[in-house]
Amino acid sequence: MSRADFDRLAEKLRNWGRWGDADQRGTLNHIGPETLKTAAATVQSGKLFNLGLNFDSNGPQPGTGGRFNPKLYATDLFTPLNPAHPSARYSDDVIHMPLQAATQWDALGHVHYDGVLYNNCKACDTLSTKGAARLGIEHLATPGIMSRGVLLDILRLKRTDRLPVDYAITIDDLDAACEAQGVTMMKGDVVLIRTGHIQRFTVEGDRAAFAGVQPGLSPVCAEWVHEHSLAAVCADNLGVEILSPEGLTSEMPLAFHMLCLRDMGCPLGEMFNLDALAADCAADGRYSFLLSAPPIPFTNGFGSPVNPLALK
Repeated sequence: MSRADFDRLAEKLRNWGRWGDADQRGTLNHIGPETLKTAAATVQSGKLFNLGLNFDSNGPQPGTGGRFNPKLYATDLFTPLNPAHPSARYSDDVIHMPLQAATQWDALGHVHYDGVLYNNCKACDTLSTKGAARLGIEHLATPGIMSRGVLLDILRLKRTDRLPVDYAITIDDLDAACEAQGVTMMKGDVVLIRTGHIQRFTVEGDRAAFAGVQPGLSPVCAEWVHEHSLAAVCADNLGVEILSPEGLTSEMPLAFHMLCLRDMGCPLGEMFNLDALAADCAADGRYSFLLSAPPIPFTNGFGSPVNPLALK
């Protein structure tokens, strides 16, 4: 995508001021009481699915680009509660990790271009070594992220075991998945895109391949997200969008990120493990569910780990 084409699309999708000049929640504003009641009504069978990866030293990070896998240390071990009566003891620990080490949300302050973030916040006034003075992850954590989730299983749609690493998911693919699965996207929905790419880590244990070139949403899919008034977008790959050498060296790298986070104010969820949920959806034909995925309110954070749950 050329910069001129990108700029035209960005201008069309920009939500700045839509929910007020002070807004820091972006498209999560689409989630209102009616959306939540609709989401709750999707629960029929009582089946619960965990969509998150474990946060441990065997995580998906290959150790490049400043991100590494979590490191847990014990700060107290076999420590007596009362030294005079040492039978009762406790243990405590501490974690050292990037906030985006595994399954995670991107905050609206995570990316920007031309020196400006979502809602016309100037980067020079907002970002520092102390994090994001505005648009931090805490604003997505209060009251949280819960809505109707809709799984679009692109891997199953294409009738393949693995999408090519250079495959860019199109708007036509998204529409075809909705038709094949019998779902209609609704205002305030959170869409979850299954590419199958996460299996390079969960099944094959290949961190380098998981972090490398990979299929995902094409930048123009941001227009589809905008037209359907979705609250957020999640996927089972590292970056939600397609990650290719051409895209990363283009005039606007991570174009989908920029359009969603910077222009639309649409949060992105990365590294969601959707395989078990997808198998169940294919078995019962129901691809919508109650999604609960609140970030941890790290003040001024650029992202947050999450343990997302889908209840059908």
